[in-house]
Amino acid sequence: MNEAEVASVDMLQLDSAKRHLAAMPRVDQTLLRQQRLERLQAELRKRDLGGMLLYDPVNVRYATDCRNMQIWTMHNSARYCLVPSEGKATIFDYVNCEHLSDGIETIEETRPATLWFYHSAGSNRQQLLEKWADEVADVISERFPNRRIAIDRLDGDARAELEKRQVSVSFGQDVIEHARCIKTSEEQKAQSRSAFVCETGLARLREITRPGITENELWATFGAINASLGGDYVETRLLVSGERTNPWYSEASEKPVQVGELVAFDTDMIGPYGYSTDISRTWMCQDKAPTEEQKTVYKVSHEQVHHNMALLKPGLGFRELAEKSWRIPDRFEEFEVGVIVHGIGMCNEYPQVAPLKWFDQTGYDGVFQPGMTVSVESYIGEKGAKEGVKLEEMVRITETGCELVAKFPFEQELLN
Repeated sequence: MNEAEVASVDMLQLDSAKRHLAAMPRVDQTLLRQQRLERLQAELRKRDLGGMLLYDPVNVRYATDCRNMQIWTMHNSARYCLVPSEGKATIFDYVNCEHLSDGIETIEETRPATLWFYHSAGSNRQQLLEKWADEVADVISERFPNRRIAIDRLDGDARAELEKRQVSVSFGQDVIEHARCIKTSEEQKAQSRSAFVCETGLARLREITRPGITENELWATFGAINASLGGDYVETRLLVSGERTNPWYSEASEKPVQVGELVAFDTDMIGPYGYSTDISRTWMCQDKAPTEEQKTVYKVSHEQVHHNMALLKPGLGFRELAEKSWRIPDRFEEFEVGVIVHGIGMCNEYPQVAPLKWFDQTGYDGVFQPGMTVSVESYIGEKGAKEGVKLEEMVRITETGCELVAKFPFEQELLN
């Protein structure tokens, strides 16, 4: 198959995927926005908070469904919003970006943001910080039922400026994480669409995995398919092959894939409507029969994921899951990942369950509830061995157990 034929097949696959997406249940974006805002405001009222100041662009999008330069604003505090415990949000957006919130039902007003981070403000930072605090305090006075607010992230001197203006500021990541952890009916539809895009991308990667293709080329293909089908971006570059699969957490490189090597990939994909599909798969570069060691590590990882999935149900405690979770064999323990299960929505989120050996140091307790979506993690690799295997499934907690959100097959030749 030459390059032109590969491109032609790719376009046919994209056309087929677009038709499939068009036939899937439609996401009612008006309802999606309203359901999410109601969940956040219920958490605010539960804590007797007047509202919340949001800077994290994922949180701003969750609360309002208004996005703008999402990656750039993760490290530049260039837009923010105030969400009252009742009523609509006020967005402070980047210069000349007010039009981005036109027609969005969750937003009362859009104002220009005051940029006080250093590379924008320079020596005027303190003056701009005071201007920012005056503006924020004014909106709180106008639209919040009280002056107690939560924040998701904020520099210490900015917080001090608000407190000078009699605004009571408290840590609020728990507020929005608990709002986000239960998926509404429209969020579940959005997750299904994102999962289909992810499945389409993975199928394409398996198809084009051949000797000589580089890790970067595979990773870029996945990102291109995601973007072509309405997705946003890929959060990590965790696609590796051969000896670079062990230990885990190396990033995609210019290394060419060789015959008989394993290729391991953690998708970490932010797809349509801003929803993440986080699954992992490992497959072989053909044509060569898998070795017994490749089969062993694959089967062990597959067993870990499915044992832990089978435990998931409403009412299960996080510590209880850690206690009942699959026990990794001693020879693989050194490279064990530090997470059994983590929540997944618009990115990785609450809850997160640590392995039992680390639970008292890094874990916390809680209870799984219907409507939570979580990813079940496994990495199996032995120190000194050639390769490792990364597998991960994404499931939704139901009234009786859990169900798959993303459905992509495992490698039967490695399981047999």
